[in-house]
Amino acid sequence: MIVVNAKKEDVTYNNAQDIPLTVMINPKWRNLTQKTDEQFEACASVPQIAGKVKRYNDIELEYYDESGNYIKREVNGFFARLIQHECDHLDGIVFLSKVKSDFATKDMIKKYNLKNSSK
Repeated sequence: MIVVNAKKEDVTYNNAQDIPLTVMINPKWRNLTQKTDEQFEACASVPQIAGKVKRYNDIELEYYDESGNYIKREVNGFFARLIQHECDHLDGIVFLSKVKSDFATKDMIKKYNLKNSSK
């Protein structure tokens, strides 16, 4: 199970949108295209460190909500990145293993406004 929630103004990723509090039971996703985006990611599991991670832009998401309803939808941008990140945790993967280059501290990213440097 994963629980997601985000306010656009609190997120430093490109293409961020508001994400309402959503409980996802047995989430599964698959990429809809091969198009990816590489941006800095951070995680509460690894405080103060961020690294560039490549993720699919557009995914199909399936899960059950807290009432047992089956949900199937397409998500993109930041929401798609968040789902992939959180589903990695379910598989025992921390984002650090997906970083190919460019580590930074969270403070450095904010100080030098590196959020747009991935393009």
